[in-house]
Amino acid sequence: MIDTVNASDKDKARFLRVFAFIGSITSFLMAITSYQDGYHALSYLLIIGGFVFASPFVIKNRDETIAVLMLYALYSMMCFLIVSGGSNGTGPLWLFIVSPVTFFIRGLKRGAFDLILLAIIISVLFYFTDRFGYYSYPSHYFPTRVMLCFSILCILAGFYEYYRNKYSLQLMEQLKLNQKLARTDAMTELANRRYATECLQDKHFGEGAVFLLMDVDNFKQINDTYGHQVGDEVLIFFADVFKNVCTEEDVISRWGGEEFLIVIPTGHELRARKVAEKIHKKLAEKPFTSDQHRFHVTLSIGLYVRVADESMDHCLNIADKRLYRAKSQGKNQTVAEVDLAKHEPA
Repeated sequence: MIDTVNASDKDKARFLRVFAFIGSITSFLMAITSYQDGYHALSYLLIIGGFVFASPFVIKNRDETIAVLMLYALYSMMCFLIVSGGSNGTGPLWLFIVSPVTFFIRGLKRGAFDLILLAIIISVLFYFTDRFGYYSYPSHYFPTRVMLCFSILCILAGFYEYYRNKYSLQLMEQLKLNQKLARTDAMTELANRRYATECLQDKHFGEGAVFLLMDVDNFKQINDTYGHQVGDEVLIFFADVFKNVCTEEDVISRWGGEEFLIVIPTGHELRARKVAEKIHKKLAEKPFTSDQHRFHVTLSIGLYVRVADESMDHCLNIADKRLYRAKSQGKNQTVAEVDLAKHEPA
């Protein structure tokens, strides 16, 4: 399985095809030169390897499986090059390309396991290569130094992969945190105005979506009487109430100051009306409590159902007018259109 920590799907697919292109071209060219030099078995193996490397351009939507297949095909070629010596005894030098490719395709843990296993197999092949009768290295120093260099390169590549994983994870965590900070209101942990506006561009919030624009009643008086700290806690209290009565598909946001906006998706007009009723009911049943303070809080709601081809600003403008009407009619109430007697889909 291709490592998912360090690369996006597009990056992995791009790397796989670059590797496949280089591998297939190199294999076919080396097959030709090997055949001309009289290494027929090596030439045939390189041709097979070339077709394996070319497979990502033919087989679609199987990148992970093909990547592992290509890697193990590369391992098989390396083993044959050790046994046969390759062209003029230079085959073992191709070992040095294995470790970076392995770590990218297999990741740190699986890649380390594969490389350790490959190193053991290659060491055994180096030791017994004379007995196979294919090739005899002029001195034991050459395979020893090849294995030493290969081991050092694997260790260095492993350390590089480890720290790349570590800092990539830290970077992704920081990115997630930055995204959360950019999208949410720090105090209430609701969506902020900018992110809510982005969400409302979705097709589910087109015609028939319900806008509930809400404003806390007598909020200035609360701040003046109990202080701004208690005022902030009141806003958090309201946010918790909204989360309890809404679903995940609804957009709940702090629109600004003591003003909130809930938008219910298309096709749920009756549920939107019930959400407004539940908010009023919960506020009536459960008083706000903070240390030595305990009192009831209320809010006013302007409700509007979006009509086809209406802009979001137009919907908010009408909802705001209805909110103002709710305030002027005594607060702690919802003002909406007269007829909401439409049935929601089952």
